[in-house]
Amino acid sequence: MPRRSDGSDAPHAAPVDDPAAATDSGASSRRGTVTSTFGVSRRESHDSSGFYARFSAPQLDLDASPADPSTQRALDELFCGDARSMGAVPSDSVALVVTSPPYFAGKDYESELGAGPVPGSYVEYLEMLTDVFGECVRTLEPGGRIAVNVANLGRRPFRSLAADVTAILQDRLRLLLRGEVVWLKQRGSAGSCAWGSFQRPGNPVLRDTTERIIIASKGRFDRAVNVADRRRIGLPWASTLQRDEFMDATLDVWEFPPESATRVGHPAPFPVALPERLIGLYTYLGDLVLDPFVGAGTTAVAALRTGRHYVGYDTEADYLAVAAERVAAERAALTGRPAPGPIEVRSDGGPLALSDARARGCSARECAAVVVRSAVAGFGGDPGEVLTDVAVGAGLSVDVAFTDRNGPWHVLVCGGYSATRPGLRRSDGVLRALGTASALRSLDDSARVVLLAPGLPGPSTSLGSMLSAAVRSGTVTAVVDLDEDPVGSFEQLLGAQSPQTGAIGVSASRRRR
Repeated sequence: MPRRSDGSDAPHAAPVDDPAAATDSGASSRRGTVTSTFGVSRRESHDSSGFYARFSAPQLDLDASPADPSTQRALDELFCGDARSMGAVPSDSVALVVTSPPYFAGKDYESELGAGPVPGSYVEYLEMLTDVFGECVRTLEPGGRIAVNVANLGRRPFRSLAADVTAILQDRLRLLLRGEVVWLKQRGSAGSCAWGSFQRPGNPVLRDTTERIIIASKGRFDRAVNVADRRRIGLPWASTLQRDEFMDATLDVWEFPPESATRVGHPAPFPVALPERLIGLYTYLGDLVLDPFVGAGTTAVAALRTGRHYVGYDTEADYLAVAAERVAAERAALTGRPAPGPIEVRSDGGPLALSDARARGCSARECAAVVVRSAVAGFGGDPGEVLTDVAVGAGLSVDVAFTDRNGPWHVLVCGGYSATRPGLRRSDGVLRALGTASALRSLDDSARVVLLAPGLPGPSTSLGSMLSAAVRSGTVTAVVDLDEDPVGSFEQLLGAQSPQTGAIGVSASRRRR
């Protein structure tokens, strides 16, 4: 049976209105769930046809293919022009549209409302967005995605721009809506926020700390052409997504601090981490990313940083000049750095070397286990005696553990290969790690506690000083950078702390059950 565009085994006919409930051959006795008046507790081989029958179907096209790579003319260029007509970008050539349109909220770049291409009313503004997004749909390859970052408008009354953009993408352009991400910009508002009635029920106002990212795809759920055929015909095919980042990016709440308008030189920039995450999640290495409201060039910078191509449009020449400067600075910063490499997702057993683990996109915890096992093996011990996810008592657990003749080793992995897991590069991560290390030492003062993190704060920073003080006091035995020869660093630790070769074993009673 052919595979449907969302990856399930079902006929290609009407994949949205009639999604068949496929089951694994080994679980034929297990009945799939179906749409119910009262919902279902979990979704297993779920048949949602009853739910989708209530709505008008999006436009589907499962047979179309991306444009020939040789026809792509608008690679790594910024154009001063109206994105309602992007003639330099061929049809079916763009893998991802990432944009944050002007919010119609009184920003500096909206001061000339009604002049030239700038809409003079909210209705005209929505029509402009419809025209621009319609042109973006033309450029998208089959299965390509569009991700639109918007803030909601006003409080008296509230206007949901996210709902209006959703209606444009889903109802007017008939795209497959894929979801909505809540971007949490901050945990609390600054002193300049509008309270309404303070501590009284007369007229309290909700404080605005989030924005939305609306995501839709063109004509199908998956990207057109499978990876094997992409490699054969010369289309982009390689993923660069680490496992930690994938697990965080597929949640529908993302926490990134906002970008400084003064630093970037644009009144409403979004942080580079936001388009960078979208690009990593939805595109292959070498894909083309389009921003029809490119502004200060944040999407272009993110595309360069992740090894993708970019194309951008904007009507403001001054902002395009800022974008060009940022792109040039990013190119210079990337000179001499290794380019992002492809991630090969495999299931043929665990990785044996750190380079293999990184090539597979393993998580920071998985990489840490490889580091410790490699170091133990290099020191004459049995790497099979190194355990992961180990309970040590009092409700505490450690990521990696083993025991030598002098007592236990506890390895805490701080952070991960994800934009939202900074680990020891943020104060809360450092304090959490040092608190856990202190608790572990109070349970067993012979324990050696090692902090292992992808990236460390500078030694002259306040966080670096805190970590150095913890090492000097004995709370922490060492702090090891997972990105800077961690195997060699751990072997040196073993040489200093366990001078007898082969004196490394492990207590089976410490394994977490």
